[in-house]
Amino acid sequence: TEEGIPSEIKHLKYLETLSIYGNVNTMLKSIELGEEVCTLDNLKALRIAAFGLVSLPHNFEDLGDTLEELDLNSNNFTSIPEVLTHENFPKLTVLNMASNRRSALSDLRNIAESESGIGLHIDMKRDESIRRLLLWENLEELTLSFNYIEGELPDFRVGEDGVRAYSADDLRERGDSLNWAVESALPRILPNAKALRLNLNYMTGRVPDWLLYHPRLLEWSAESLIYTQQDNGT
Repeated sequence: TEEGIPSEIKHLKYLETLSIYGNVNTMLKSIELGEEVCTLDNLKALRIAAFGLVSLPHNFEDLGDTLEELDLNSNNFTSIPEVLTHENFPKLTVLNMASNRRSALSDLRNIAESESGIGLHIDMKRDESIRRLLLWENLEELTLSFNYIEGELPDFRVGEDGVRAYSADDLRERGDSLNWAVESALPRILPNAKALRLNLNYMTGRVPDWLLYHPRLLEWSAESLIYTQQDNGT
């Protein structure tokens, strides 16, 4: 389709899962999601992937009372939509924004040469959106693989931006695997994440302590965590 989802979708009032995947010539599309999807009051899981989306409607936060899983992979977003916050979506546990690449680019210094845009490009020195996602405590899966994310992963300090250290309360919930984190007052970042995927981007710099010593690190796949980065990335 060259257009969005048919407006008749609004009549499926009791729909809990909606999955739309695989538009033709996705990289050429610039589709804006219509407002009708946001009237589905019982929607728990939404996947609109490889479709050509570039934006979400102004009323997207209306899904916040029910939405638990959101998959927007392989679209043409150029940034993380500002509506995606833990305040707007308190029940969301799965967020996938992987593979938002409109065009192939091996060197980020050539961004200006792409007339139609390259897709999801985030310079973490200037853009706080990745930091915002990492502060989303309820997330159990966060996938940002194969985008154009560059720079150093943000570090966090206990007491800033509402960040607290792992505590004895966490220890009671999870067992002795948290002992070191509690004793070292490690910043409590993505404490419930069962999967974190950041690979195939353009990240540089050191791995921050909150990630290097994360209590759930052994549950995450090293291949899809940070390495490998984009080949020949500078």
